[in-house]
Amino acid sequence: MNFITKKLIYKKFLSIFFSLMVLLSLAPVLPFQVQAAPTESVTDRIYGNTLYDTAVEISKEGWDYANVAVLATGGNFPDALTGTVLAHKVNGPLLLTESNRLSPVVAEELKRLGTKEVYLLGGTVALSAGIEESLKDLGIQPRRLSGWDQYGTAAEIARVATPSSSQAFLVNGELFPDALSISSYAAAQGIPVLLTRSDSLPEETAKVLAELGVTEVTLVGGTAVIKDSIEDQLSKLPQPVKVTTRYAGYDQYETNTAVLNELSFDTSKVYVATGQNFPDALAGAALAGKSNTPILLIPNTQLGDSTTSYLNQKRASGSAFTIFGGWGVISYNMESVIRTGAVQPRVSLQYTQGGYGGTNGMLNQVESIPSPATDYADIIAPSWYYLDDTADGNIVGGWDATPNDYKQFTSFVQARNLKVLPVIQSSWNTPKTVDTVMASETARAKLIGQIMDRMNSVNADGIVIDFEFMSNDTGPYLTQFMKELYAKLHPLNKLVIQAVMPRTGAEVWLEEFNYPALAQYVDYLHIMTYDYSHGAPGPIAPLDWSSKVMKYTQNQGVDMRKVLLGIPYYGVDWTATGNTSAPYSRVARGLHTLYGPTADKDLGGMMELIAQYNSPVQRDASQVPYFSYTDTAGTHTVYYDDAQSWNAKMGLLSQYGLGGVGAWSLYWASNPESSRTIFAVLKQHLR
Repeated sequence: MNFITKKLIYKKFLSIFFSLMVLLSLAPVLPFQVQAAPTESVTDRIYGNTLYDTAVEISKEGWDYANVAVLATGGNFPDALTGTVLAHKVNGPLLLTESNRLSPVVAEELKRLGTKEVYLLGGTVALSAGIEESLKDLGIQPRRLSGWDQYGTAAEIARVATPSSSQAFLVNGELFPDALSISSYAAAQGIPVLLTRSDSLPEETAKVLAELGVTEVTLVGGTAVIKDSIEDQLSKLPQPVKVTTRYAGYDQYETNTAVLNELSFDTSKVYVATGQNFPDALAGAALAGKSNTPILLIPNTQLGDSTTSYLNQKRASGSAFTIFGGWGVISYNMESVIRTGAVQPRVSLQYTQGGYGGTNGMLNQVESIPSPATDYADIIAPSWYYLDDTADGNIVGGWDATPNDYKQFTSFVQARNLKVLPVIQSSWNTPKTVDTVMASETARAKLIGQIMDRMNSVNADGIVIDFEFMSNDTGPYLTQFMKELYAKLHPLNKLVIQAVMPRTGAEVWLEEFNYPALAQYVDYLHIMTYDYSHGAPGPIAPLDWSSKVMKYTQNQGVDMRKVLLGIPYYGVDWTATGNTSAPYSRVARGLHTLYGPTADKDLGGMMELIAQYNSPVQRDASQVPYFSYTDTAGTHTVYYDDAQSWNAKMGLLSQYGLGGVGAWSLYWASNPESSRTIFAVLKQHLR
């Protein structure tokens, strides 16, 4: 396609956009009363930007004051594994720091807690001598508990935490999951956790068993983790120790659920942590131990039968779930599994528009979602930000004159347990802006910095990138930008979604959207499968075309679990003009009149028009409804979507194994009649 043809397409897009904006600016500004958010039983999450931040956030959740705290390295697990029992004994949190310095966030937390004494777990390799000096500078007395190795350190911890005990738990000291499974229970009950090798009982462990007066031990882990020979060695000690129980499963997750099912926990709440790494569960166990709450360990991907069964049982009994760690540790998809039990959780992304009533308009859009909101939606994406026309990487926002509006909106949405991901769009006034910014390393870096600043200022959960109207040559730069952005945001547990134009492979003017390359650097790729018909009457999102887009995406090797299918909530009313250069004008309309029957009739909906003109409704091959009517303006042809056509599109979710939907937009669902229809379809297919 030559440059002139492509330029005409750009102008057509812009003409359509501005026509739509003029129409929608007529929407009434309704008074909005901020109401108390409805009570919704959903999953909570405690996390920070790093594992050290997460441990601090756990501490803040559990302690307003702590005279004594426990400190371990976040770099390796052996010395820290048994510290939960000590933390419970001193009624303080278990915090994590780097091995070579006291992390600033930990120092601040110790100040907040008013801590006077800190137990350091492990030798100077685990926690350097400089950390002791840093603690002293804060007026805190350090006390180091360490042995020659992890077995000796565990013994030293047990001597302080439980000077006498007839019972003990014995776990493999070279692995961490089994210790994490038992830690909150052991802490709550004041039972020491000691370490062993898989096939030989360490001398340090044998010695402390005798000192504490232990006569019975429980082994945690199967025979591949702690061999039967350990039981024989325990029985032959000078003060024999009897193995009374072994909790074991096929892997660490089955062992975890065996512990959780066999022991007596308070399961009104269940804490959830990754079983792939130790820091979050270790710090979390100190909090869980305060209430004898279990910690469920889960893998990164598919859950095993025992974990699924445990979740189902606790969900059915009304347990609340709290996740330790951000989305980089336990993914958003896995959170949905925990919350709903869905084998293939699907995301519901809903866009809001700020030009239609400002803050109140957007808040009204979110309020149109029934309660509980999480039955119908996951993410709210407000259209807030644009690339500035200076093309230097600067961002401008629609509400910058009243910045508190951003925070008000975010707080309201998050109070409904939904996530807020603001949208940043390319400039509509100067389409070449995105080309210029993407091509400049300096401008990209500035843009990323501004995105991060904006997200932090409003406490956003991530970002949606919606850059359109760019040249094909910008494609590699766009991919590089997404790579750089994702590298910054993903470690901070922020979601990254990119909205991309729909491709079937034939659109040479859209080659800048390299689906497989972009998909590597996003959590979700929202493919905007709508606005199919432009110059003449036709469906907004015909099913066969949407399927072709998904097929093309699949053939490109994209992980389809990352793909969100575009769903339009609106239709288009086409009017014949008699003008050969522009034979049709178009007006966007919702299923019903916006905001109810008292609203401006110019914003009338499809159902009202059908009733007013007694128009018969037909359906095309995609099950998309359409009808005609005539008024003083001329002859109209109207295409729209309803429950039947939306349901047909939703069939693509299973056909292609998609991650969910990205719906444009909540503005069109503001009428309660539209809302009831739209959200019933979403719940049926996504939940």
